Amino acid sequence: MLICFIEINANNIQNQLSNDTINQTVDNKKQGYWIILGNMRNLPDYNPTDTIEEGFFKNNRKVGIWKKYYPSGALKSEITYINGRASGPFNTYHPNGQLEENGNWKGRVYTGTFERYYEDGTLAQKKTFNEKGKTEGVVEYYHTNGQLELSFTTDNGKEAGQASRYWPNGDLKETIIFDEKGEGVSSGEIERINPEIKLKDKNDDAKEIKVQGETNKGAEKDTKGVKIKDGYHKTYNDNKDILMDGEFKEGKLYDGKHYIYDENGLLEKIEIYKIGKYVGNGVF
Repeated sequence: MLICFIEINANNIQNQLSNDTINQTVDNKKQGYWIILGNMRNLPDYNPTDTIEEGFFKNNRKVGIWKKYYPSGALKSEITYINGRASGPFNTYHPNGQLEENGNWKGRVYTGTFERYYEDGTLAQKKTFNEKGKTEGVVEYYHTNGQLELSFTTDNGKEAGQASRYWPNGDLKETIIFDEKGEGVSSGEIERINPEIKLKDKNDDAKEIKVQGETNKGAEKDTKGVKIKDGYHKTYNDNKDILMDGEFKEGKLYDGKHYIYDENGLLEKIEIYKIGKYVGNGVF
């Protein structure tokens, strides 16, 4: 089945549609074109009349391309939805308007080519995902000056062969050889040959990482707000996605996995807990 999405300019839509045909609800379900304003969401920094996002609903579910905006009015993202799920091509943007990320989602995982850029438009990383959402082939990271920083090959998400790391001036910094298990042995740091190049400050696009050993904060509750009893449980969020899976003690995840999703419902990471403490991230 061929599915086509036609991007329509939001300003043209607003000019062609009257107030009576925007933000329609039919039989308690959102239908047609919707503009979500600041007074419809409890979000910081947005004024009541600011547009937060806009796009089409069909039977209360997002379809086609939805656009989100920063409080400044600058475009934040363009995400394709199928039946309420982010699926297909997407772009995200830095507050200055430069492209930040470009890729595809399918079945809640990344597929195909993915690229991330610094705020000045310089390529930061490039990789390719297979249909299972695992990296496949060459993975590359770049310094802020555009020089290649790290390059390695993956096979279904596992590092393989040799990885090469480079100084900002292009000199080889380190090589890492991976065995069949994906475990690497480093050559150690190699001194620069050419003069050092100082990099400009780059954005830290890494998400906040919990300190190893941090304990659970407060007792977890199930979807009905009831404190979870001791023993093994599997809990789910409002989208019926698995949320926590493991042993609970005194209402807290004691030994198991906590699944973290982003604002689009895509699995972002899996946190592993042992003896009630966060010990690291799992593989997904």
